[in-house]
Parts: sequence; C-alpha cells; structure tokens
Amino acid sequence: MTTLQTAFLVILLAIWLVISVVFLITVVQNLLNDRKEERRKEEADKRDREYHEKRMKN
Repeated sequence: MTTLQTAFLVILLAIWLVISVVFLITVVQNLLNDRKEERRKEEADKRDREYHEKRMKN
C-alpha cells in the first residue's frame, strides 16, 4: 500500500468512527427522553385523575 492509500483508509475509518459514535449518542438520548416523557405523562394523568375526583366530590 502506498502512503496515499494508507492515509485515505485512515481518514475513512475515522469518519466511520465519528458517525458511529454520533449515532450511538443519538440513540441513547432518544431512549432517555422517551423515558422522561413517559414519566411526565404518567404524572400528568395522575394529577388529572386526582383533580377529577376532587371536582366530583364537590
């Protein structure tokens, strides 16, 4: 292999590594955000039910 081919291969591998890391970070962030959103929805539903029960008693 020539020096030019080696440099090209290293550059391609570096680009592939960066893209892979970015993809992995994106997946992890999406999973965390989905979990947070689920918790927020559950809490909001609970508050809505409590509010409804309170209004029905009055």
